[in-house]
Amino acid sequence: MAGITSVSVTYPLDIVRTRLSIQTASFAALTKSPNLPGQKSAPQGLREKPGMWSVMKNMYKTEGGVGALYRGIVPTVAGVAPYVGLNFMIYESVRTYFTPEGERDPSNIGKLGAGAISGAVAQTCTYPLDVLRRRFQINTMSGMGYQYTSIFDAVRRITAQEGLKGLYKGISPNLLKVAPSMAASWLSFEMTRDFILGLNPDVAEVDHF
Repeated sequence: MAGITSVSVTYPLDIVRTRLSIQTASFAALTKSPNLPGQKSAPQGLREKPGMWSVMKNMYKTEGGVGALYRGIVPTVAGVAPYVGLNFMIYESVRTYFTPEGERDPSNIGKLGAGAISGAVAQTCTYPLDVLRRRFQINTMSGMGYQYTSIFDAVRRITAQEGLKGLYKGISPNLLKVAPSMAASWLSFEMTRDFILGLNPDVAEVDHF
């Protein structure tokens, strides 16, 4: 529930970030490419780099109000619970595997490894929902080629036009980001927990059982 709440509150910033990354790249191509003979230069308004507030304001005015800022949130929310659940379940399993016999905890390297594996597996299992999220975030942008009417329509058209691999486009760089990120997060969590428990030996003793 906490994950769903945080995603819902910050989602407009996520969709604006996606739009900015695409529009900034388009802006760079527009300003660097020379005009062809007889071609008019781009209007001054198109030569100005987009900003966060201008993108958000334009989406609100031209794409349907508040709903435009939450386009794609359904697959996002649908992926939060399974991602978090898988992350915790796999981490605990791999953590046990990396714990030496007779020891209560694995080494820091073991914790890093368990975190990386759990994050990578959970991300791989839920990645199609992430693809859907990003596709819907740019669904109404001109020139993107994505015009889906629903989640089921998006899945059907992606698999028909791009095959199943279309639901996993971009997963390699994503895993390169997620694996070390989750490894560091789990190690930080474990170290912080152990530090806090160390401040109260009685609680630490209870936690051992």
